[in-house]
Amino acid sequence: MLLWELGQVEIGVGTLVGTNGGIDGPVAQSIHSVKQWIKQTQPHILGDETPWVVKGVKQWLWIFTNSDFP
Repeated sequence: MLLWELGQVEIGVGTLVGTNGGIDGPVAQSIHSVKQWIKQTQPHILGDETPWVVKGVKQWLWIFTNSDFP
């Protein structure tokens, strides 16, 4: 959906599955490390994803916070 919104680019499901499979191995350890760090040191982290339209294109803002942030 994002690529379609950015430039009407169509990508097949098989391409997405193949791409995800190709990056799964190289980033798996980093993802595992981040998950462990969150569980051990950030028990109350909160996330939000907010959409809005900029010049006719949907944009997204992701934010993560916890009680340590003012």
